[in-house]
Amino acid sequence: MADHDLFIEQLTRTLEPVKRPWQPGWRVVMWLVMALPCGALASLLVHRTFTDWSQAGAAWVILQLFLTFLTGTLAIRNAFLLSIAGQKSLSWKWFAPLVSLWLVITFTNMQLHHRPPVQGSEAGTNCYFFMVVVSVPMMAIVIAYLRRTRTLFPARSLAAAGAGVACMALTLLALCHPTHISALDFLMHISATATIVLGTMALGYKWVSLPRH
Repeated sequence: MADHDLFIEQLTRTLEPVKRPWQPGWRVVMWLVMALPCGALASLLVHRTFTDWSQAGAAWVILQLFLTFLTGTLAIRNAFLLSIAGQKSLSWKWFAPLVSLWLVITFTNMQLHHRPPVQGSEAGTNCYFFMVVVSVPMMAIVIAYLRRTRTLFPARSLAAAGAGVACMALTLLALCHPTHISALDFLMHISATATIVLGTMALGYKWVSLPRH
């Protein structure tokens, strides 16, 4: 086009004002407000029983619930920080003590409180499917949040987001799970966490990566 002024005028008419994304802290808060209720609603699709807080071992569950919620919140925040250039995310040194403490509490619970054996693998399987089902809406919401800003590090951002979603799924599971944890339960929790993280990375990579020209 020879008339550059006309070309520039047409471009300015088609451009829309850039909306500045929220600060990472507010994005985390809004994600929690949206994602946790959606995950709770999704749990209605899964057979579950509410936690009996009068059982022995309830204190361990409360500690685990607090740790998983805190770890999940920090992981989601990391995912949002990684999506914005110039923002400094938390290193693994922040998460190692939280995860280690969660593992210590889990194994202590397993050793101190032995649950009667359950026929078949129903209990563990329910744990796995519960976590995967409640994670689906939370996963979709976090991918939508990341898509708005895109990210220079899609794999790292999505891995952090998936870990955060898995922690929130564990938080919801703590409200619908016996206070006593068996080895099979623990195995299903770890398997579901891996599934959620890998699923978030696989489903979200295309949507949050920067477009290639």
